[in-house]
Amino acid sequence: MAVLEIHAIRSRMDDRIKYALNPEKTSCIGFSNHNGLPDTLTDAVNCFCDTAYEQMEGTKSYFGKTGQVLGYHFIQSFKPGEVTPQQAHEIGRQFAERCFGERFEVVIGTHTDKSHLHNHIIVNSVSFTDGHKYRSTPETFYELRRISDEICRTHGLSVIEQPKHRTGKHYAEWIAENEYRPTIRSAIREDIDVVLMQVRTLDEFWEHLRRRGYEIRVNPNRKYVAIRPPNGKRFIRLKSLGDAYTPKQLANRIAAGRGAVVENIRKIKVRRKQLETRKKYRPRNPFSIPRGRLTLRGIRALYWKYVYMLGKVRTRKAPRVVRGVMLDELRKLKRYTEQYYFLRDHKLNTKADITMYAQMLDGKITALTEERRAVYNESRKPDAAQGELQQASQKITEALRALRRERRICNAICDTAPEMRQRLAEVQEIEQDMTKTGVKQHESRERSGRSDAAYGIDGN
Repeated sequence: MAVLEIHAIRSRMDDRIKYALNPEKTSCIGFSNHNGLPDTLTDAVNCFCDTAYEQMEGTKSYFGKTGQVLGYHFIQSFKPGEVTPQQAHEIGRQFAERCFGERFEVVIGTHTDKSHLHNHIIVNSVSFTDGHKYRSTPETFYELRRISDEICRTHGLSVIEQPKHRTGKHYAEWIAENEYRPTIRSAIREDIDVVLMQVRTLDEFWEHLRRRGYEIRVNPNRKYVAIRPPNGKRFIRLKSLGDAYTPKQLANRIAAGRGAVVENIRKIKVRRKQLETRKKYRPRNPFSIPRGRLTLRGIRALYWKYVYMLGKVRTRKAPRVVRGVMLDELRKLKRYTEQYYFLRDHKLNTKADITMYAQMLDGKITALTEERRAVYNESRKPDAAQGELQQASQKITEALRALRRERRICNAICDTAPEMRQRLAEVQEIEQDMTKTGVKQHESRERSGRSDAAYGIDGN
């Protein structure tokens, strides 16, 4: 049984070839090959192993196709103990000759350093006969896998009769999911899961999604159902979200949870009836002054007290000793005031609030960065509308600039808060010492020739 994998090579093709032909991994004393290295399980088709990289690069340069995909790396793995190294190499060589022997340059290396034998097959992306590039699609890959299974059958090996077709996933999405960062597909799954708990039929499900701003393509002439999220650029097939999000599975999940949905609707109706029959109270005047007093806590309270102290220092209402301690901080008053307004506007009181808000900013920055990358990729196409794409890119860049500025403010607040707390403690010690020694706080103003009436002793 041979399992086939494919990877596109976009940089450093020479390293891939060296890895495939590594003598330490392919050593086999006395093995005679056609165009390979001596005493190794290596071979080449339409080229020589010693000069394979130079020949492939020469083909690309001759036809002027040296960019984008440089080649393809196939890995053909065998079940442990099922084949010998020579037999595995022969299967890889037959596979390369049958699939690429007429048009492409190929190198084959059979690695025996692991418990399972496997072939590394490096294929040049440009044909040496006509200069056309090899295009890898799901259809071509399934055909290559069929040929690999057929060769394995001729050698008496077992094959997977009904292989499972897994849905491909973008590398950026895979990285984001491993780092537990939000993606477009994860947001769609969350919306679908929420809607499923509110509907009783599949038609209600589509209607609820439309109310949330989704566009849906559902008709008998289409094989797959596709949806586009609010402000999305393109439609996404439901089957690409996972096996649990196909229309059939969605209908099954709705049927399984229909009883819970009916019970939730009944509770909502009872609650509404209770609200309608409850005692009415006169609404409060929205223009009246609230009796309660705003209570600040955490970092927001610390910033309020610190900015207030710096304001007293700037207007010379603080004692001279305190002004001497806080004088250097006056240069940062504008920055501290801006940071306090940031805390106030976003209702951030504690360090935990700031951390949660910063994580939310990171999620938005990641989503916008991925969206801008998609716009850049779209603008590289020959028939792309450059003007519209440039405006979209500038709009996303401005939004990213604002989000990153808020993210820097969050970091600055978390870094500055300990220093503020320590400096306020020093000021408090100074005021306590002055109280013990009987020195009045306005004594410094008397010595400087200023009257108490100008500043207000009670206000201080």
